[in-house]
Amino acid sequence: MERALDLARTVRGRTYPNPAVGAVVIASDGTCVGEGATQRAGGPHAEVMALRSAGNRTRNATLVVTLEPCNHHGSTPPCTSASLEAGITRVIVAVRDPNPKVRGGGVEFLRSHSVEVVTGVCGQAATELAQGYFKFIKTGRPHITAKWAMTLDGRIAGPGGGGRISGSAAWSRVHALRDEVDAIITGIGTIQSDDSRLTVRPMPIDGHQPVRVVFDSLARIDPKARVLQAGGETLLITTEAAPPERLGRLTQAGANILSFPQNSLGRVDIVEVLDALGQRGLTSALLEAGPGLVGAFMSAHAIDRVVVFVAPWILGSGISAVSAATELNRHLVSSPTISPVGSDVMIIGDVCRYGPNGTEKCSPE
Repeated sequence: MERALDLARTVRGRTYPNPAVGAVVIASDGTCVGEGATQRAGGPHAEVMALRSAGNRTRNATLVVTLEPCNHHGSTPPCTSASLEAGITRVIVAVRDPNPKVRGGGVEFLRSHSVEVVTGVCGQAATELAQGYFKFIKTGRPHITAKWAMTLDGRIAGPGGGGRISGSAAWSRVHALRDEVDAIITGIGTIQSDDSRLTVRPMPIDGHQPVRVVFDSLARIDPKARVLQAGGETLLITTEAAPPERLGRLTQAGANILSFPQNSLGRVDIVEVLDALGQRGLTSALLEAGPGLVGAFMSAHAIDRVVVFVAPWILGSGISAVSAATELNRHLVSSPTISPVGSDVMIIGDVCRYGPNGTEKCSPE
């Protein structure tokens, strides 16, 4: 199962709206004879890739897979049927699929055809790996990880903004995080300040780049901004108040425009945006933005996880990580993991919030 999990990790961010899944075929003599991972949407699932890799050595073999095999016709045939046709007699599953089209159906179908099925092997690791897909299935929205770097006194930049806070090791880790998600989200302030590309660097061997999502209510972005020139897809999130002539120029520059009604603050409703991103099949996103947009996401209870890099120095003044206008005291980072990354410290944890009655809530909305 550890090998199947490793295979799944290699395709994170590349399979949406399908989950990243890994599979291994073990022959009756205990040798590994095939392996595979989910291909891009519309392509074969991990089980089929592993069975193809094994060739004619699948009879009486064991199939090890990180997620329950599908038992329905989607863009590809059911993986359960493919397993039966290949002569698989035992299937080991890490975690059940929460999709109502699959949930329990794959396991029950296999068992009804005399295939031995074992579930729950490395279930926690598989659930962690598929967290974006799990939230997407439950809510229709992507799983959001907010990332920022700050000093020991909580500053993300000096009074004038700009500049890198963390070291090169943290920078490399951030690009690894980008490589694992379907989308990267930022705001117009970050683009105007840093002219960010929001790409994975160095370029992955397969050329993968996440979808770039820029919140820009009035379409103020420069058509020559690097985020529009970097290749791949850039979505601009604007309001209906954005001037049509600007939208036209930005469309010519390669941006895809998603326009939403203005809320009482003249901005878009974050939940509506996340619903729209979910409708495009995006299951996970990395929020790399300034304190205003991070604070707005926090206030909307739209952040599921935080990744924070803390640099070992004190700035004394400057911009705080999260806008003070949020209900920050009503959130908790649950069971954080803390680890050194070069000269910095990385803190990762799931975001919980407290309801009006004081109860803690860490599950998706």
